[in-house]
Amino acid sequence: MKKAFFIAHRLPFPPNKGDKLRAYHILRRLSQRFETYLFCHLDDARDLEEVSRLDLPLKGVFFRYRSARHRKLACLRALPKGSLTVAYFYERSLQKEYDRLLQEASPSLIFCSCAPAAEYVFCGPAPGARLFLDFMDVDSEKWAAFSQKTPWPYRLLYALEARRLRAYERRIAREFHRIFFVSAQEAALFREKVLSNEKISVLENGVDLEFFSPSYRSALPKEGPSVVFTGAMDYWPNIEGVLWFARNCWPRIKRALPEARFYVVGKDPPSEIRELPQKERGIVVTGFVRDARDYLALADVAIAPLLVARGVQNKVLEAAAMARPVVATPQAAEGLSLLPGEEILVEEEPSLFAEKVIELLREPRRAREIGKRARQRMEKEYSWEKKLAVLDRFLAEI
Repeated sequence: MKKAFFIAHRLPFPPNKGDKLRAYHILRRLSQRFETYLFCHLDDARDLEEVSRLDLPLKGVFFRYRSARHRKLACLRALPKGSLTVAYFYERSLQKEYDRLLQEASPSLIFCSCAPAAEYVFCGPAPGARLFLDFMDVDSEKWAAFSQKTPWPYRLLYALEARRLRAYERRIAREFHRIFFVSAQEAALFREKVLSNEKISVLENGVDLEFFSPSYRSALPKEGPSVVFTGAMDYWPNIEGVLWFARNCWPRIKRALPEARFYVVGKDPPSEIRELPQKERGIVVTGFVRDARDYLALADVAIAPLLVARGVQNKVLEAAAMARPVVATPQAAEGLSLLPGEEILVEEEPSLFAEKVIELLREPRRAREIGKRARQRMEKEYSWEKKLAVLDRFLAEI
């Protein structure tokens, strides 16, 4: 059997957040076709335990854990000339493991998950191997967007990172054999802002329809009408979106429905999120949970109030797969084939966003119908088996 290396900027397990979920399903597909070795970083000490739970038939797993402080120091060292993103996720000792195995295993394919993973290939070329990279979305444009929303000096720093990362993305597009994006919109953006060539393919996200099932039952008690947001709460767009909703929409919803609860579900919330329950009645901040389905199963309405978003939002796919009606901003709904008004509600003005949530909480029959149609859309178009057919075509050529 041919061999493959999969290099990820973080452990793709458990598949409980956007990039990890996508990487997990791609890695699973590779492990069905190749003897596959995984190289990855661990985000935090909790991942040391998760490595032993990884449930894929891999030939080998190589990982490194570095503290956030260590990574920030690496960024400081890279500041004079390098990409901070690449420096944050690169580890020399993992490079040595990669270089050693490269000589022993002679892989036919090296698949990198996210741009910073390419650094291992650039530092350890693999003649004869096909090089694939999954950008997911255009990270350099994300940094450019951040630079427009933050004060000095972060504005300058983020703008600098956008330029450096764009140059790095351009190098990847030239040297790798195939690059993937999560949506046609992201692929078009890359062609416009970075580099246009024939190597670009769209590999859309799917959703595990058996895992995220409408029949799932939560062990948590139901305490009134429930609005749920799921997502990693150490991620700036999620933080911004939750604060926008809590400050501009939730007071209006709470006045209309005093018994309503708003659950913010996701790991490592910063202090401004943790303090929300003291400032606004009815808000519950959970922190890390092992299974977000327990809260999605409680949800009468799921929300995706993101003001900055790239690619396809897994939080929307997962809620839709569980037949929960979703209210989203246009940014969070971008790239999805869910029909506005029938399978998802889309609004960007805060008072109207709040009114849509209130309407669904007051009209459970309509909410169930929207959720049911959203689930049907997931079944029709969004299984991982269907989405990964794009990747299968290129793997068959190796």
